Amino acid sequence: MKLEGGFTLIALMDGTTINGTLRVEGTPLVQRYNKGTDVFIPNFETLAENSRPTVVVILRDISDGSVLVPNSIEYRYNDLLLTFGSNGLSTNSGMVGYFKKLDAYSTTIGGATYQVPALRIMKNLVPISGYDNDRITVSGTVEIAGSSIAFNALSKEVVIQESTGNQYDVLIANNKGSQLLTAGESLTETVRIFKDGAEITDYTGFTFQWVKMLGAGDTNWGTLRTQAVSTDDVDNVLKLRCDVKKDGSIVASGYDEVTDFSDPYYLVIKTTGINGNCVKSGETATITPVAAKRSTGEEVASLITSWTFSLKDNAGVAFILTGKDTATFTAANVKITFEDMVRAKMGLLGSISGTA
Repeated sequence: MKLEGGFTLIALMDGTTINGTLRVEGTPLVQRYNKGTDVFIPNFETLAENSRPTVVVILRDISDGSVLVPNSIEYRYNDLLLTFGSNGLSTNSGMVGYFKKLDAYSTTIGGATYQVPALRIMKNLVPISGYDNDRITVSGTVEIAGSSIAFNALSKEVVIQESTGNQYDVLIANNKGSQLLTAGESLTETVRIFKDGAEITDYTGFTFQWVKMLGAGDTNWGTLRTQAVSTDDVDNVLKLRCDVKKDGSIVASGYDEVTDFSDPYYLVIKTTGINGNCVKSGETATITPVAAKRSTGEEVASLITSWTFSLKDNAGVAFILTGKDTATFTAANVKITFEDMVRAKMGLLGSISGTA
C-alpha cells in the first residue's frame, strides 16, 4: 500500500478529520493590468455576475467522505477579516462591494448538487492588490456528532500581473469535486483555456501534457484535453498538473488535487515549530508525515517509518535543502529553516510518498 500527499508553507494539513479544498468557478482568479491605465484583463465588473471568479468551499469528513457544510465561516483577503452587510457585500473600508458572501451557492460534488458557502469577486482586484499577488483565506467550524470542530484554514492565491498581451490561463475542472469515494470510481478532468481573460472555444493548435506530481518526482501521463482519473491512479492524494502548449511552447499550466476516500489509510502531515503556516526569521518548520486509519482517524506511525520527500521552490524548480544532496530524499521528517525559505524564493512545495 502506498500513500501520497503534499504540502506547502501556505496551507498545511495537520491531521484534522476534515478534508477541505477551495475550488474556483466562473473565471480564473487571475487579473492583469496595462501599466499606467485603468485597463484590467479580464474586467470582472463587466462580466455577468455568475461568470465572475467564485471561490467555493468544499469540505468532507475524511472517515466517510460525506460533504460537510460549515456552521460558521470567515473569509480573509490577505490577513484582513472581511465583513459583510445584509446584502452579502463586503463592508470593509476601501473594499466596499468588492466581495460577495454566498451562503448557499449551488455546486456539483460527486455528481450531486449541494448548497455550500462561496465568496464571489464583484470588483476588479488590481486597485487593492498593491500590484502583486494576494491571497483569499477561509476558516471556520463544522458540526460533527454534535460537536463544533474547526477546520484548517484554506487558501487560494489571487494572481495579479502586468499584461504583455496574448496571455493564457488554464482552469482544470472535473465532474466530482476532485474526490473519489468508492473503489473503482473515476472522474474526468477537463482543461479550460482563457486568453487575456476570455475563455476560448477553438482548441486548434494547442497540445496537452498531463503530469502526475508524485513524491518521487513528476511523471508524464495523458496528452488529451481531458484526463480520466480512477482510484487505481490515486494513492490517498494525487497532485495533477496539465501543461498547455501552443506552437511547441508552454503557455500556461493548470493544477488539481484528487483525493481517494476509498483507501483504508490516509496521510496526515504534521507541522511544528511555526505558528500558522509561515516560516519567520529564526524559525524552523518540521514536517512529519504519519499514516492514519480512515475509519477512526487513529494514527499508525509504525505502518510507514520512512518517507520520500520531493521539494520545489516557489518557481517550480527542484530545490535542495541545506544538508541534503538532492531535491528528492527519504527521511522520517524534514526540517525547513527560514534561510531555506529565502533561497527557495519565499515559497516551498513538497510532495511526500510512503509505502507500507
